[in-house]
Amino acid sequence: MADAEAKRAANIAAKEAERGAKNEAIKAEKQKKAAERAGERSAKEKAEEAKLAAQAETAAKREAAIAAKEEARKAKADDVKGKKKEQGSKYSKKDVFELKKVFDEYDRDRSGKVSLDEFTKKLADRKNKAMVRPGEKSSLEQRKAQEGVSISDLSEGAFREMDKDGDGEVEFEELLRLMFRFATDKEIKTMLEWVAPAPEPEPEPKAELSKEARDQINSIFKLYDKDKSGALTMNELKKALEKTGIDPDEIKGYFKDYDKDGNNEIDKTEFLALMESTGAFDDL
Repeated sequence: MADAEAKRAANIAAKEAERGAKNEAIKAEKQKKAAERAGERSAKEKAEEAKLAAQAETAAKREAAIAAKEEARKAKADDVKGKKKEQGSKYSKKDVFELKKVFDEYDRDRSGKVSLDEFTKKLADRKNKAMVRPGEKSSLEQRKAQEGVSISDLSEGAFREMDKDGDGEVEFEELLRLMFRFATDKEIKTMLEWVAPAPEPEPEPKAELSKEARDQINSIFKLYDKDKSGALTMNELKKALEKTGIDPDEIKGYFKDYDKDGNNEIDKTEFLALMESTGAFDDL
């Protein structure tokens, strides 16, 4: 009887021990999987943080470049403004602008010269239209035409005097010197600066492609480089771009524009430049 009790107790103890071992094993497995999941989340979070940091750095560089360009533009504008103020002129800006307006009306091809014969004829017509007839009330346009400098009152001989080389054409600077005979070279220079066209604004710097964008473009290149030659033929490029909605003729144009070495293939560097030009990867 005692032996049976002892055996039962031993069996129970063995089963308890086995159950405990299984529970410990299950617990250890759960802890292991939890640790792996935590590690995966951590790696994912780190990758996301790195991506956001790279995007922030690119944006900061772009903003800094834009700010620097804007500062340089303002400094240049202030410098030009200061120089104009220093150079000054006792002559009227209004007269100079009016003179330039008349000159530009006949400088159709923007060559900086006008035909002397046509110019003098048009000036005479202009003066005739601006004249007030006896008994008529002058219009605002006629009164304005009679204000300021009146180049139409100059004689034909005075205009001929400008045409030094006898080619029948005159430049705006020559017209200024005729109208303002006592102006110094410095004052003539100031007048020319008054009517000089404003400088073209510099283009905004283009942001560099992010690492993620470059990786995506490289993946597309590998996918369509079927023969692993390291370059795309025209047909391979068409297949790579056909789902983008780009017209086949446009793709031909891209191929021609970006095949820089003219070997009838687009290598990885040329493909990267091509894809960057589309702007489709700017936000990555």
